Amino acid sequence: MSYLPELLFEAGESNLFSPDQFAGYAVTAVITIFNILLVFVVFRLFAYKKILKLIHSRQEALDAELDAAKKAREEAQAIVDSSKETIDDAKRKGSAIMEEAKANAEKQSKAVIDQANEEAQQIIERAEEDAARMKHNAFETMKDDIADLSVQIAGHIIGDAISKEELQKSASKHTEEILNQEVAKSE
Repeated sequence: MSYLPELLFEAGESNLFSPDQFAGYAVTAVITIFNILLVFVVFRLFAYKKILKLIHSRQEALDAELDAAKKAREEAQAIVDSSKETIDDAKRKGSAIMEEAKANAEKQSKAVIDQANEEAQQIIERAEEDAARMKHNAFETMKDDIADLSVQIAGHIIGDAISKEELQKSASKHTEEILNQEVAKSE
């Protein structure tokens, strides 16, 4: 074990842990510390304020961008809410308009149907009047034809014993009675 200390501190030879070497290490350490302190002081004097100013300006820019983004998001949300309200209002108005249109269509439909029924009733009444008038005209014509035919037949059969005027009156009377009876049966 004595081998290690002899190796470390042999006189005359320079090794890793010799006092000369330790002195060189200490000087290098002191110079390094001095250089670091000098760089720190120079950095602190010349660059630190500029870097801090740059960092602060960058932080302010980021804060401004975040505030602008937040404000834009709030505005967008307000627009979305407004749009939803507008859409809901439009849906309500559309529903009201559709219901009103449906009610108006039903009213118009009913009015058209009522008018058509009224016109149809008038047409039926006119047709019935025309039919009754035509029926009456046909009966009158038929009555006259039958009376004339009766008078002619009776004139041929009876001859001149009864006047044509009396035959015609009698035929008209009997023909009218028969036709009235027939009309009453048919109604």
